[in-house]
Amino acid sequence: MRILSIVIACFILASCSVKKEKDTTQLKVMVWNILHGGKNKDLPVDGRPDVISIIKETKADVILMIETYGAAPMIADSLGYHHELLSSNLCVYSKYPITKKMVFPDQISTFNFGGVQISVNGQPVNVFDTWLHYLPDTRLAPTDKSEAEILAWENEGSRDDEVFKILDAIKPYLHDSIPVLMGGDFNSHSHLDWTDATKNMYNHGGAVVNWTVSKAMTDAGFEDTFRKIHPDPVKNIGTTWLAAGGKDGNLVFNRRDRIDYLYKKGSALKVIDSKSYNAPFSQHFKIGTKEYDHFPSDHGFVVTTFELE
Repeated sequence: MRILSIVIACFILASCSVKKEKDTTQLKVMVWNILHGGKNKDLPVDGRPDVISIIKETKADVILMIETYGAAPMIADSLGYHHELLSSNLCVYSKYPITKKMVFPDQISTFNFGGVQISVNGQPVNVFDTWLHYLPDTRLAPTDKSEAEILAWENEGSRDDEVFKILDAIKPYLHDSIPVLMGGDFNSHSHLDWTDATKNMYNHGGAVVNWTVSKAMTDAGFEDTFRKIHPDPVKNIGTTWLAAGGKDGNLVFNRRDRIDYLYKKGSALKVIDSKSYNAPFSQHFKIGTKEYDHFPSDHGFVVTTFELE
């Protein structure tokens, strides 16, 4: 009888272990602005094959793409993924079935925002792709002025209006049980990066700034997935916007900005890893063991891995 009890207990433990493994899925999500559809005129070669190869190297299950511009069919076919072209600018690719498209044209243009619902082994996840306006240019932030003056400069553009319109549009989804991912090129700094500890780093010019867009996102209950894994910006700023071309053709390095993000909301998604990758446009790039002569974009990218329960 004692032996039988031990056998039964082992069977129960094994069953629980199998159930836990079955009920947990890893989901890897990538955010990337590929610059003019991956075929910018200043590239010496067509950058689209490298875009596809880099995506494959990340092994991302879902890609939130910005500046898609005609590249969607080629990329989707090469990956063998489902995709939804939200606008000429925004596209979502998914290894998992796309079950719903979500756009809000009465509140925000599809050029700026839209999303899909995917089914990850039967578990729905709402995924939103984002592009906020590039002006005023983040590299020109007047860091020698007060925080109030810096924010006034920032809010002269439309990014603050756009993020509040977006958050208002998706409000019903933020109080739902379905987990939410929202990523893209926000063209804006983060208050999690511009802290007292970093004010004299990364050319921040001594400024500590509670940037409007990132504050709006965290105030709405979103978690910055990169900062979840790398909470100290002193150790890892997470650069996604590295360099721009100077008038003489040489590279001019700016603030090593982080302006591309992946946010999440919902307890069913647990962030277990997040990495930021970057290289100067059209310069050498390496990911894993794979090397590229011409990085095809002026933006780096973010890849976050989740555990989905």
